[in-house]
Amino acid sequence: MYKIIKTFGAAGISAVILIAVFLLPIQANAQLEIKSADGKSSIKFGILGHFQAESLTTPDGSATSKDLYLRRFRLCFGGNIMENLSFFADTESPNLGKVGNSAAGATAKGSSDAFLSDAYATYSFSNEFKVEAGMILLPVSHHAEQSSASLLGIDFGPYTFIWNDPTSSRLGRDYGMQVRGYLGNNHFEYRLGVFQGLRGANSTNPYRITARAVYYPFQHESGFFYSGTYFGDKKVLAIGMSLDHQGDYNAYGADIFVDYPLASKDVITAQLDYTNYDGGDFITAIPKQNVIFAEAGYYFQALKTGPFVQVNYDNMDSESLNDKHFMQVGLAYYVKGQTLNIKLGVGQFGGDNLEDQTQLLLRIQAFIF
Repeated sequence: MYKIIKTFGAAGISAVILIAVFLLPIQANAQLEIKSADGKSSIKFGILGHFQAESLTTPDGSATSKDLYLRRFRLCFGGNIMENLSFFADTESPNLGKVGNSAAGATAKGSSDAFLSDAYATYSFSNEFKVEAGMILLPVSHHAEQSSASLLGIDFGPYTFIWNDPTSSRLGRDYGMQVRGYLGNNHFEYRLGVFQGLRGANSTNPYRITARAVYYPFQHESGFFYSGTYFGDKKVLAIGMSLDHQGDYNAYGADIFVDYPLASKDVITAQLDYTNYDGGDFITAIPKQNVIFAEAGYYFQALKTGPFVQVNYDNMDSESLNDKHFMQVGLAYYVKGQTLNIKLGVGQFGGDNLEDQTQLLLRIQAFIF
């Protein structure tokens, strides 16, 4: 405990504890929703807030940066325009107040702007065939398609969206449309999309194509976003494959996700994602590499707590480039499921010719939608 206090600083820990104490009694049960007289049209509102305390050793290992900041703050909107037409949108303000290892110092504090994160509409012809258009989270892997409001660990893996900037995406989203559906009594899921991708001069590049197929032996994940855990409400085994393609850029992936409730009502959760990236001559900023993401956790229903572990590898095909990795262990306390929870994690970044960096994270999540 002394080491944690010394790392964050007494003032920082005091602020985190004070906020936690105020948040603990929160009971957010009702959705904020407005419906039309006939009940066919509606709009509901929500928020997602991630308050975070972080310490991270600097890249040269000579010091430790310490920050108290908003990792995420989102305003969420969604509902039905008509019986079969729904929509969802949210804003994003990432890393508000964070300075971190920035050489800009205090001038970087609070420099993040608010912008749209998701913005799409879904027309459901049936459970087997839905059409979606807008700014859409791309299904490059199971983990990449998860909601940040329901992650098992504290955050996404650091290499989950390595394609984001080189493909001109925004937080894993791109502009376009996709079809999605569930076949075979909900045992099979498919997603097939066409997106802007990297447009190039005069917007002459070919479109970006994504595809995903999933087999569910038990219950399926029915939402647009996947969840990190269902707290025993579902028995899910998802075996998936994904493709992301534009020009001669290709990303092929395979993944498996299990969320299995036991007779004791405790839950075992595990996930393994493998993705092979090759930017080719089209996106040279994405060299040939293999990304592995793995995590596991155990949820104690009676205690509302869950230890978790996360492992990430980014292995380069070329010996001239550095392999990287990140490993984290932590503990989550679910005060009220995903509505309110607190997570503490200790992790380490490392790699070839790189100094190891130790990270300590404490996050409070408040979410309603």
